[in-house]
Amino acid sequence: MPMGSTGTVNITPEMMTAALNAVEEYESVTNNLYTRLDNVVSGLIPGSFSGSAAQGFETFYTNNIEPATGQAVKDIIELLKNIINGINDAIPKDGDGLDDQLGNQNSSNNSGDGN
Repeated sequence: MPMGSTGTVNITPEMMTAALNAVEEYESVTNNLYTRLDNVVSGLIPGSFSGSAAQGFETFYTNNIEPATGQAVKDIIELLKNIINGINDAIPKDGDGLDDQLGNQNSSNNSGDGN
C-alpha cells in the first residue's frame, strides 16, 4: 500500500485479521517443527547416540538450540499477537474515527481564523 505525502497508512480491521491469521499459521508451523525436532533429539539420545559426544550434544541442544527454537519463538509470536491486537483495538470500528473527524472539521472550517 503506497503511503501518502504525510506518511499515513490506513490500516483496516481486515488487514489486522489477515496479519493475525498469518501469525497463527506461523505459530502452528513452528510448534509442529519444534515438536518434531525435540522428538528426534529425544530419540537420538541415548537410543542411537551415547558417550561423551552425546552428552556434549545434549548439553549444547539444551543450552543453545532448545531455547532459540522453543521459548524464544513462542515469546516472539506472543509479542506479534499483542502488537496486532493492540493496533486492531485502536482502529475505530464505528466509522467515526479521528481522521474522519479531523477531515470534516478542517473542511467545514475554512475561515482561516485558526479555530
